[in-house]
Amino acid sequence: MQLDVIDDGPGVPKEAMPHLFEPFFTTEAQGTGLGLYIARELCEGNNARIEAVPDAGFGHFRITLRGA
Repeated sequence: MQLDVIDDGPGVPKEAMPHLFEPFFTTEAQGTGLGLYIARELCEGNNARIEAVPDAGFGHFRITLRGA
């Protein structure tokens, strides 16, 4: 089973993709960089995986339930 989360924001810069789920990584001066890190930890704790999907023009994340 998969859940796709898509927003209509500016998307994720290609050079930021490898670092998105690192703690304290942010592209915003006001951000903490913990949101996606915590999302990944919550997914892993619930037998799921989260990944960024490289789509141009918007932010796209996919949560996949393992064994589903």
